[in-house]
Amino acid sequence: MADGHLRAAPASAGRARPIRVFVVDDHPAFLRTVAFVIEATPGFALAGTAETGLDALDVLAVSADIDLVLLDVNLPDVSGIEVARHRAAAGGHEVVVLMSTADLADLPSDVLEREAAAFLPKEQLTIDRLRSLWAAAGRPA
Repeated sequence: MADGHLRAAPASAGRARPIRVFVVDDHPAFLRTVAFVIEATPGFALAGTAETGLDALDVLAVSADIDLVLLDVNLPDVSGIEVARHRAAAGGHEVVVLMSTADLADLPSDVLEREAAAFLPKEQLTIDRLRSLWAAAGRPA
């Protein structure tokens, strides 16, 4: 099933600030749409955007306040899967959700076991879906 595949993340203490979301996608129109959804979702805030995998890795390496990463699988330089693998290997604390117009079946079978908390088809990104992904990752809202 392409929808709802999640890997639980450890729960943390209560939250006093918004959930900060970093979005990585090489399509400016989609970035604007995602930014709108994030800003329209109470309790969530846009932490920033990147259009390439290398830019995302640079930002994530120095940003301790990013909670959730919405990461396109198909980027022009480094795939989103490689970005997720690098962050997992580096001990990244953020919840990573891979996004694509492709099906989950087209991704490596183990990607949700180690590198990412979830897969979300891009067309299914909504306010409710954003909240449910965060909750399913075991993090407080």
